[in-house]
Amino acid sequence: MEPSTVAPQAHRKGLFAGIKLKKKKKGEKGLTIANKDALGDHDESANLHHDTLRRQEEGEEDLMTGDALSNVFGSLSPKRKRAKLVTRIHEEEMKSQNYQIAITIIEARQLVGENIDPVVIIEIGDEKKQTTVKEGTNAPFYNEYFVFDFVGPQVFLFDKIINISVMHNKLIGSVLIGSFKVDLGTVYGQPGHQFCDKWALLTDPADIRTGAKGYLKCDISVTGKGDAIQATQKTADTEEQIEKNLLIPKGFPSERPWARFYVRIYKAEGLPKINSSIMANVTKAFIGDSKDLVDPYVVVMFAGQMGRTTVQKNCADPVWHEQIIFKEMFPPLCRRVKIQVWDEGSMNDVALATHFIDLKKISNEQDGDKGFLPTFGPAWINLYGSPRNHSLMDDYQELNEGFGEGVSFRGRLFIEIAVEILSGGARELKFSSIIKDIKLPSKDKEFKPPKGKDKTEKAGEDRKSASPSDKTNSTEVEVEPFDVPSEIYEEKFEEFLLFGTFFEATMIDRKVGDKPITFEVSVGNFGNITDGLSAGAGGKKKTCDGEAEESLLHEGEDEISHDLGVPLISTTPPEKPLITGGNRNYQYLPYDERKPCICVKSYWGDQTFRLYSSNTLEKMADHLEESLEQAKDLIKVSEIASEEKMRMTLNDFINQSRAFITIAEKKPKGLNYTALDKKRLMLFKQELETMSSDAKGIVQQQKKKMPLDEIMRETQSFIDKIRFLVDEPQNTVPDVFIWMLSSNKRIAYARIPAKNILYSPEKEQRGKDCGKIKTHFLKLPGKRPLGWTVQAKVDIYLWLGPASFAHNIMENLPIGYETEIPSNTSSGHSMVPSPACLLYKTLHFFQLRAHMYQARGLIAADSTGLSDPFAKVTFTSRCQTTKIISQTLSPTWNQMLLFNSIVLHGDREEIAQFPPEIVIELYDDDALGKAEYIGSTVAAPVVRLADQNYDPPKLSYHPVYCGNLSGGDLLATFELLEIPESDPDRLPPLDPPDIGQIYPVPANIRPVLSKYRVEVLFWGVRELKKVQLLSVDRPQVLIECAGKGVKSSVIQSYKKNPNFSGLADWFEVELPENELLHPPLSICVVDWRAFGRSTLVGTHTINCLKQFLCKTQLGPQATPNRLDIVEIEEASPESSQPAELSQEEPFLGDHIYAEVEQGKCRVVEPDPNLTTLPASEPERSASEPGKDRKQKDMKKLSRRSTKRRKRTIAEESAENVIDWWSKYYASVLKIEKAKGILSSEGKPEDNKQTSDHIALIIEDDPDKKKKDKTLKRKQNDTPNLATLQIYEGDLESEFNNFEDWVKTFQLLRGKSNDEVHADSEDRIIGKFKGSFCIYPSPEDGSLLDGGQPRILQGIPPNHSVKVLIRVYIVAAFNLSPADPDGKSDPYIVLRLGNTEIKDRENYIPKQLNPVFGRSFEIQATFPKDSLLTVLIYDHDFVGTDDLIGETKIDLENRFYSRHRATCGLQSQYEIEGYNAWRDATKPSEILTKLCKDYRISGPFMRPGEIKVGTKVFKGQTVFTEDENEEPVESYEHLSLKVLQAWEEIPGAGYKLVPEHIETRPLYHKDKPGMEQGRVQMWVDMFPKDMPLPGPPVDISPRKPKGYELRVIIWNTEDVILEDENIFTGQKSSDIYVKGWIKGLEEDKQETDVHYNSLTGEGNFNWRFVFPFCYLPAEKQMVVSKRENIFSLEKTERKIPAELVLQVWDFERLSSDDFLGTLELNLNGFPRAAKTAKSCDLSMVVAATDEKKISIFQQKRVRGWWPFIKAGELTGKVEAEFHLVTAEEAEKNPVGKARKEPEPLEKPNRPDTSFSWFVNPFKCLYHLIWRNYKKYIIIGIILLILVVFLVLFIYTLPGAISHRIVVG
Repeated sequence: MEPSTVAPQAHRKGLFAGIKLKKKKKGEKGLTIANKDALGDHDESANLHHDTLRRQEEGEEDLMTGDALSNVFGSLSPKRKRAKLVTRIHEEEMKSQNYQIAITIIEARQLVGENIDPVVIIEIGDEKKQTTVKEGTNAPFYNEYFVFDFVGPQVFLFDKIINISVMHNKLIGSVLIGSFKVDLGTVYGQPGHQFCDKWALLTDPADIRTGAKGYLKCDISVTGKGDAIQATQKTADTEEQIEKNLLIPKGFPSERPWARFYVRIYKAEGLPKINSSIMANVTKAFIGDSKDLVDPYVVVMFAGQMGRTTVQKNCADPVWHEQIIFKEMFPPLCRRVKIQVWDEGSMNDVALATHFIDLKKISNEQDGDKGFLPTFGPAWINLYGSPRNHSLMDDYQELNEGFGEGVSFRGRLFIEIAVEILSGGARELKFSSIIKDIKLPSKDKEFKPPKGKDKTEKAGEDRKSASPSDKTNSTEVEVEPFDVPSEIYEEKFEEFLLFGTFFEATMIDRKVGDKPITFEVSVGNFGNITDGLSAGAGGKKKTCDGEAEESLLHEGEDEISHDLGVPLISTTPPEKPLITGGNRNYQYLPYDERKPCICVKSYWGDQTFRLYSSNTLEKMADHLEESLEQAKDLIKVSEIASEEKMRMTLNDFINQSRAFITIAEKKPKGLNYTALDKKRLMLFKQELETMSSDAKGIVQQQKKKMPLDEIMRETQSFIDKIRFLVDEPQNTVPDVFIWMLSSNKRIAYARIPAKNILYSPEKEQRGKDCGKIKTHFLKLPGKRPLGWTVQAKVDIYLWLGPASFAHNIMENLPIGYETEIPSNTSSGHSMVPSPACLLYKTLHFFQLRAHMYQARGLIAADSTGLSDPFAKVTFTSRCQTTKIISQTLSPTWNQMLLFNSIVLHGDREEIAQFPPEIVIELYDDDALGKAEYIGSTVAAPVVRLADQNYDPPKLSYHPVYCGNLSGGDLLATFELLEIPESDPDRLPPLDPPDIGQIYPVPANIRPVLSKYRVEVLFWGVRELKKVQLLSVDRPQVLIECAGKGVKSSVIQSYKKNPNFSGLADWFEVELPENELLHPPLSICVVDWRAFGRSTLVGTHTINCLKQFLCKTQLGPQATPNRLDIVEIEEASPESSQPAELSQEEPFLGDHIYAEVEQGKCRVVEPDPNLTTLPASEPERSASEPGKDRKQKDMKKLSRRSTKRRKRTIAEESAENVIDWWSKYYASVLKIEKAKGILSSEGKPEDNKQTSDHIALIIEDDPDKKKKDKTLKRKQNDTPNLATLQIYEGDLESEFNNFEDWVKTFQLLRGKSNDEVHADSEDRIIGKFKGSFCIYPSPEDGSLLDGGQPRILQGIPPNHSVKVLIRVYIVAAFNLSPADPDGKSDPYIVLRLGNTEIKDRENYIPKQLNPVFGRSFEIQATFPKDSLLTVLIYDHDFVGTDDLIGETKIDLENRFYSRHRATCGLQSQYEIEGYNAWRDATKPSEILTKLCKDYRISGPFMRPGEIKVGTKVFKGQTVFTEDENEEPVESYEHLSLKVLQAWEEIPGAGYKLVPEHIETRPLYHKDKPGMEQGRVQMWVDMFPKDMPLPGPPVDISPRKPKGYELRVIIWNTEDVILEDENIFTGQKSSDIYVKGWIKGLEEDKQETDVHYNSLTGEGNFNWRFVFPFCYLPAEKQMVVSKRENIFSLEKTERKIPAELVLQVWDFERLSSDDFLGTLELNLNGFPRAAKTAKSCDLSMVVAATDEKKISIFQQKRVRGWWPFIKAGELTGKVEAEFHLVTAEEAEKNPVGKARKEPEPLEKPNRPDTSFSWFVNPFKCLYHLIWRNYKKYIIIGIILLILVVFLVLFIYTLPGAISHRIVVG
C-alpha cells in the first residue's frame, strides 16, 4: 500500500495515533491503556509514521532545521512542562482617561481665490470651533487658540480625526477653500505629542487634481494626564520655507501624492446567525424559521470617511465581491482602517463585530526598494465580540463595536487592501489590470453570482449614472462590485487538532453557585456548543462540485470517534464544585487523579508560517527582555557582571538574527504567500540585519566605550522594534476561548492567542505555551467592576497543531498518566459522548510553607489613608490567611502559613521542577462589611523532595497589582516540602509558635539584621487641611521603621509657627544588611485635640531608604591634607598656570562676549566715538567716577559705536530706549540662536542643555575659541545687551526642587484603591518637611561631630524670619479659554498666608496670551507664610470670576536653599540703568559670606585675580572711565564671575541661581494633571534684617508707539484690461487702487477711478494716510478694536504690520472686478524697481532676506511693485511710502487724497479718461468719432448723395411732367 494513499485517512484518524491503540470491540465497557512508551508498537501506525516522517523530511529541507541553527535557538525554548510564571493576574485594561487637544491657528498663506474672506473651522468628532473672519486677504493672520476636551480610552482618542478647513466666508453659506485631516494618534506619536509651528497643506476634497489650495500654519498638541508639555520657543519668523516645515511626521516626503486605497470585501463566514432585532426573534419563536436570521453588510471607515457594501439577506456566510475605494494623500495622516460588519434590522442596524487594521503594520515607510505600500491579503481577518447567546437583548453590545476585548469568535471576513498612487491627477485606472500581475489570484472557492446580485447591480448602475468624472476626482468614497480574477483556486484547508487537559480548576467564585460546572474550549466556531458545530464537525466543508454540504453531524461524529478511539468533544464533564478549605468564598472542582481532556477538530487555511515567524521573533524579544531584567538586577551587585550579561545577550541576539535570516531565505515552496507575506519576510530580514549590525557595534565598541545604561536603552529599543514586527496583521487560526459554563450559562472566559499554543516541529517556531500547563484566570466578559474579579483559576495543558503532527500531542504532558476512554454503548447517537480522562495514579504528600514576611507600598483602602492589610494564600484547593495588621501600608507579618498534607498527583521529579502556582491576595479588613481587595500576585514555590538536602529559601519581592494600579510589593518566599513516607515528621524544624498559634518566619529565612542609627530632622509641617471638619492646631510627627521609632515635639500652635522646636532626634533600629530588603519608613502626623485625644492627620511611606543612607565620613582631619596637595600642585607655576586658565576661561567668558581672550587681558582705549552716543542711554554717558565701570562695558560701547555709523539714525529712534524688555528680548533671541547653533553643529538639541548659559554649553569643547568667534560674529548684529536665563520649566525642576537642605513629604489621607482617587490631589492633606540620615550604629554609641547629630550640618536655625518678597509676573501664554467665545479676560491674584493681592482692575480683555508686566511686593514671615500661590482668574462682568489656573511656589525651600534662590545673580555687574544690580548685597559681599558659610578659605583679592579655596580666578579688576580720570579698582565683576562658577569650587558644589525667568505650568483642580496654560515670572526675596534693596525693576509692558504710514499712489502700468467695448471690441479698464493695513480693515482707502485706461496705465497722485500702533522690539502691530457690536471691550491683538494694496476695475452696474493685489510686510518687503520695465514677479517671489528692506529703517521708499493675481502678474504700481511717528505727524500733517496740507497736483490723465455715464457727448466723441472719423465723414457724404439721389429721383417725374405741361 502506497504511503501517499494512506495519508488522508491517517490524517483523519491520527489523534492518538502515536499511542498504541487496540481496535475497540462493541461491547467492551471501558478501556485503559498505559502509555509505557509514548510511541507504542509500530504495527498499526507504521504507515502513518512513514507518512509523517516523510513529511518531516520534506519539512527539513524547507524549514532549514539543521543542528547548527537549532543550537542557536536552543536558549529560546527551554524544555519546560509549565508555562513561564506571570505575576500579574490580568493584563492592562482599557481605561478612560482625560485628554486635552490644544490647537493654535497661527496664519495661512498662499490661499487660492481672489479677494477672499477666510475663516478657519476646526472639527473633532461632533465638536466644531471657528476663528474670526479676516477680510480680503490670501494670507490671513489669526493666532487663535482652541482647546477640546476628550474623555475615553486611548484607542478611541487615536481614531478621532481633526478636520481643519479654511472657508471663504459669505453672507449666505460659505465656500470651502481647502481642508486638512490628521488623526490624533499621529499627533500623539510625535515627539512631545505635538506638531509645533508646522504648515498644513490644504487640499480640496471635492477635486483632488487641483493640488495645494494653500497652507495653514498651526500648532496641534494632544496631552493626557501627566504628559509633560514641552514649551517650544516660537521661531522668529522671517520669510520661512513652507515646504521644509510641513505638518507631517518626520520622515514623510514633503510632496505627498494622492492615492487610492482599495478595500476589497470578498466574503464572510461563520457570522452569528441570530438577528439581534427583537421582532425577528419573535418571528422565529412563532414560525420556527430555520433560516439564518442575519442580513449582513460591511462598513469600512478610513480617514474620516465611510463606505458600505450592499446587504446580503438571510445569510451567515455572505459573498459580496465589492470594493470600497478611498482617496487620500499618501502616506496618509490617518493610520487605522476600521472594518465593521453590521446586521440590518427592521428597527435599527446592529454592529456584529469590529476589526482595526493599522496601516503602519501593513506597510513600510523606508526609502528605496526596502519600503512597500500598504498591502493586505487577500486574507482572512477574525472577528471577535460579545458571546453568541440566543438571548433577546445583548448585554455586551459594546464589545461588538470595538470597546473592550472580544469574548467570543463572531465569524471571519476575507478581504484585501491595496494602494495605488495616482501620478498626476486621478485618471480612471482599472485596479485589477494593474494589480493582477503583482497579486496572487483571489482565493474564492468559485465564482458564483452573489445572492444579492440584482440589488448589487442596480446599486452599481445608480452609482455609475452619477457623472463619473465627479466621483473620480473627489475624495468621496466609491463602492463598486469587482470581478474576481479567473485564476481561482481552492483554498487549501488543513485539518487542525486542539487538545487540552484540565489539571486544576480552583478559586471558582462562590457566586457561580453549586450547580455542576463544565468548561468549553473552542477555536472559531468549532467546539462552540451554542452554535451547534460540534468538535468533530467539519464546518461547511466545500466538496469538489462546489456545493456546501452540511457536516456529517451524526454519522460523521460516530465514524471519527470509532476510528480515533477517543471522542472529539469540546466540553469537560459537568462536576459539582466543592468549597475550598479555609476560604468559603472559593470553590474548586475535584480534578484529583482524573484530569479531563477535550479535543476539537477544525479546518483552517494553511498559513501557519505567519504564526511561526511571529513566534520565533517573539521568543527573541522575550529572551532579550528577560536578559535585560536580569542585567538590571545584576547592576545592584556589580556593574561588570551586568555588562558581561548584556554582551552575551547581544551576541545571542546577533546569532539568532542570522539564523532567522537563513531560514527566511530558504522560503518553503508552494505555500500560498500573499504580497504582504513576502514583503514582511523582507522586512524581518532588513530589520534584523540593521539591528544585529547595531548590536555588533555595541558589542565590539570600536569607537568609544558605551555606558551601560545606553546599552540597556538600545536593547530596549530592539525589543520594542521586534515586538512591533511580531504582530501579524493577516490572521489565520482564530484565538482559542475557554469558557466556564454553569447550567449552560456562560459565566467567565479566557482568551488565548492561537499562536501561543501552536505546535511546530521546530522548537523556536512553537508557541510559547504549546504543550505546557498554563494558569489562566477566567474573567467576566465586558466591563469589569473594581476589586477582585477573577472567576476561576484554571491550569490547563493546550496543544494546537496540524493533524499531521497528532503523534506529538501528548509528548509534553507530565509523565505518569494512563488514558481512560469510556466506551460507547451500542445504543447510538442519543448519548452525549463523554470525554477521555488522563489518570494519574501515583500521589505524593507535600507540606507548603508560606513565609509571609512583609509588604510595602500597599494601596490605601481606608479614609485615613492607610489600610488594615492581611493576605490570603491559595494553593490548589486550600487557602490560609495571615493575621491582620492594623493601620499601615507596610505591614510586617513575619508569619509562616503551614499547609499540611497537600496531595499532588504525578511524577515527583516533575512536580519538583514545575510545581503548581500560588496565588496571594491582599485585602483590607473592615470592621463592618466585606474585606476590600487591594491587590494580588502569583508566585511559584521552591520545592524540596524528601531525598534532597534542605537549603533555606531566600526572601524575594513579588510585585502586587490591583487591576491597572501597581499595588506595591510583597516580601515573601514559599517552599513546598515533600513529606517522606518513611518518616512523616522528618521535616526541617519550625520556630515555636506564639500564643495565638501563629508561627513566625524561621530565623534562617528571615533577613540578617544589623544595627543602624536613623537620624531625623524635624523642620515643620505645612499646608495642613482640615481633618474631621476641624483645623489642625497641635500636630506631632511620628517616625516609624521596623517597629522602632521616634516622636517629634508637639507644635504648640500650628497657626502661629508651624515649625518644630526640637530640630533633630535619632533612634536605633535593626535593619537587614541587604539594602534591597530594607523595610519602609513611615511618617505619621497626628493632631492632639482636647482631653488628650489624638487624630491621625495623614501619612507618608518611604519605600526605598537607599537615598537616605549616609556613607560614613572620614574624620575631620583628613580634609585639609587634600587641600594642601592641590595647593602644592598649584604652586608649581610652569605646569599649572595655563591649565588653570584654560579651565577657568569659560566662566570668565560666561557671556558670549568674553572679556578674557586667550588668557590675555587687554585694556581698550576709550573710543572717541563715545561722544556720539544719544542721550537716551544716560547710564552710558554719565560722567560719574569711573568706579565699577567694566572693561567689558567699554568694549561693548566701542563696538556699538562703530555699528552706530552703519545703523541709520532712523533705527535709533525705533529702539531708542533700552529697558528691561530689551534685556528680555535679547535673552529670547539668545536662546533661539543657541538652539540654532546647536542644531547646526549637529549636537543633540536637549532642552536641559539649551537652557543653560550658552557659554557653558560651549565650554567643554577643545576648539572653544573658534566657536566663541562664530558666536560673536553671529551676535554682532544685535546690541550687546546683558541677558538673563529663561527656563522652559519651573525653577524647582532645574534645581532638584531645592531639596538640598530638607525634603518635603506629602502626607496622604483617603482611599487610593480606585482609579479615580489613586493619584488625585484630594488625597494630599499636608506636607512634612524634614530629612533622614541612616548609617550603621557607631560601636561606642557616641554621636559624631562633638555631640551634634550629623544631619544638622549646614541646616539654618528654624526660628521665624521676616522677609520682603517681590513677585514679578511677566506674561502668560496658552491660557485655557474661560469665556464662551473662546477667549479669557485674565488678571492676577497672589496669595501668601493671609495676604491676598487681587489685581482685578488691571485685567487684560479678550486675551489668551496676556503680557502682564506687573510686579508686587509682599511682606511675609517664614515659616508661617511660605507658600505663594499665583492664580490667574478670568474677569467677568456678570457672575463670579472663574479660575483659569494656579501654580504654587514653596518660598521657604528657596529661601534656605544652598543654591541661593533668593535673588538671581545677574550676568554682568552694573550700577544703574536697565541692568542695575538689584540684590541688596554686592557680589563681593555675597562671595565673602558664602566662603564663611562653607568654611572655605578666602576670598583673597589681589589685582587681576581672586583666590577662593584652592582656585584662582583671573580677570580685570581695574577700570578707567575717561582718558583724564584715575583708574578705579573694583572686584565686583570678578567676584560675580566666581559666583557664577561656584559649583566648580571644591567644598561648595552648588550652582547658584542666575537671574532668570521661570515658566510655570498652571493647573486647575477640576482637570488634574492637565496644563491650563503657563506663566512667566520670577520671585526675589530679601530678609528684613539685611539692608533693603533698591526699587523694584520696572517691567511694565511697553506701550506701542504711534506711527503714521503715508502712501502716495502715483501711477500704475500694465494693469490687465477687463472690459470690452460693445461697439469696437476694444479692451479697457476703469482702474482704481484700494489700500489698507491688515487688521485695520475699517480704515480702507481708495483712489479715484482712472476711467477707460486702454494701456493699463493709470495716473492717480493720490495719498493714503494710515495711522497705526507698533511695538518695535516685537516687530508687531497692536490693534485694539471691538470684535462685534455686543463686545463691551476692545480686544487687543498683536499682528505683523502688513500693507495691502489692490487694484480693481470699477463697474457701474455690477460689482467691481478684482484685478490684483500686493501684500507688503512693513518689516521686510522687496526693494522697489527703479522703472516699470524692470518690475516683474520675481521681485516678490524670489526676494531673499538680504534684498528686503524695512520701512522702519528706511522711512521713505519710492518705486515700482507688481500686482499679483493667482500667481500671475496683473499690473504694476508706482508708489511712495513715508513712515513718520505720531509726534512728527502732528507737527507736519498731510492731507488724504489730494487735499491740503501738502496737496498733490491733479494727475495728467489722457482725454479718454472719463465716465461715459456722466459725459455722453464726450463719450461719443472719444469712442465713436475718434475711431470712425473717416467712416463717418464718408458715411455723411454718402448720405447726402443718397438723399440727393432720392430727392432727385423723387422730384424727377414731377419736374419732367411739369416741363411737359408747362412746355
